[in-house]
Amino acid sequence: MSPVISLRNINVNKRLTNITLDINKGDCVHILGPNGAGKSTLLSIMAGVLPAEHGEALLLKQPLPQWPLSALATFRTLLAQQSEAVFAVSVREYLSFFSSEQAFELPSLLEATLEVTGFYQTPLNRLSGGERQRVEICRALLQVWPAIKRGEALLLLDEPLQGVDIRHQYALMALFQALCNKGNTLVLSSHDISLSANYSYKMLLMKLGTSVSFGLPESVLSVKNLEHTFDCHFAVNKRDDFLDIQVCAPIVLDQMW
Repeated sequence: MSPVISLRNINVNKRLTNITLDINKGDCVHILGPNGAGKSTLLSIMAGVLPAEHGEALLLKQPLPQWPLSALATFRTLLAQQSEAVFAVSVREYLSFFSSEQAFELPSLLEATLEVTGFYQTPLNRLSGGERQRVEICRALLQVWPAIKRGEALLLLDEPLQGVDIRHQYALMALFQALCNKGNTLVLSSHDISLSANYSYKMLLMKLGTSVSFGLPESVLSVKNLEHTFDCHFAVNKRDDFLDIQVCAPIVLDQMW
């Protein structure tokens, strides 16, 4: 089976260097790395909104620059990090803009996970940061909901857990796994190593625009890889099927005593 996304020697000046990887149908891939590692840039290239300066980016065997935006919009969604600009429209009205159904009704699976109907009538600009993030995740999934139901969607999410409380973080991780098990393909960026270790099918560690390691979580999340990527001391333990990742201290502190 051909990969959904195939990247070969992707370069973007000062942001990405020689990124090569394949993402297959049904993959649940988490990208981790410090600020400035290139995670958002890589997601933008996968989404087709930022061209690579060098290298080849294929989506379903077709070069990404050749995809019409209208065709991409039917199955690919991108959740970017929040901007400061918000609308004064109600949550319900805002979400209805992105539904393909004439009579808008939020899918029960999204409501059960994100619980946004409780503030349906609240203007967007009066939501807390976490509430607004839940609405934006709803919006991103609604845009391609028909493709999600068919198991044919590509979901690209830049730090979807930002500002979201713990209960909804775990609910979202379970939802994302369920969507991938149906055949949808998901790539997200995160700063929560422990959560990603146990809810991803594959992981990509990045640092300074390069790929440190890509593969199964138990292979990628070695102490050596983590310490090289984050400049911190780590302890990694596996208990049954659970990966326990502990951050001990920044390595730079070793040099201060």
